[in-house]
Amino acid sequence: MDRKRTLNNFVLIKLDKENDSIKTASGFTLYVDTSFEKEKHATVTGEVWGLPSRLEYTGKANKGMGWRTDMEIQYGDRVIVYYLAIINALTPSNQRYFMEGEDRYVFVPYSSIFTVIRDGEIIPVNGYVLIEPCGDPFQEAVIKRLRLLNIELISHKDKSNTDVSFGIVRYLGKPNREYVDAGMSDDGVDIAVGDKVVLRRISDIPLQYD
Repeated sequence: MDRKRTLNNFVLIKLDKENDSIKTASGFTLYVDTSFEKEKHATVTGEVWGLPSRLEYTGKANKGMGWRTDMEIQYGDRVIVYYLAIINALTPSNQRYFMEGEDRYVFVPYSSIFTVIRDGEIIPVNGYVLIEPCGDPFQEAVIKRLRLLNIELISHKDKSNTDVSFGIVRYLGKPNREYVDAGMSDDGVDIAVGDKVVLRRISDIPLQYD
């Protein structure tokens, strides 16, 4: 299929193989019920086959992009997409997909794409930052001091979706220039690759299928 031009900020993606089976070491194939916990089975990676000529930002809610940003995605890029954008595209009511043989093509909003993988390089888009989780640096410092005193700290803490987590900035996207929501801005955001950051834990959904 030839490369395509798309409309309304949609990107056409050829999805990778569906995550509906697992091959065991002994050679058996186990089929997975992908209707359970769809977010953990959705195919969120693929290759870009269609792009808009430009991104439409009007500054108005629900009309065009939610933020002003440069179009950094290119034809042939591999991308990682928000799982709900894939699930919504494949639902019968939306039906923003088509098949060519066994290949699945979906139309997803540009704003739903987290990152590009191009020639082995990871490039966050849409102002996103990719962070590697790490332990609480404050607690680790306390544990280190106590160990110097031959004291072992044992603690147990349940995970919570409203708790905070810590991480190290590994990949940094370009800041967005403007948002429809006047309360949001990337101005003054001063972080760099390697910085340790604290953020609110809101989900444990991996970016790539294991």
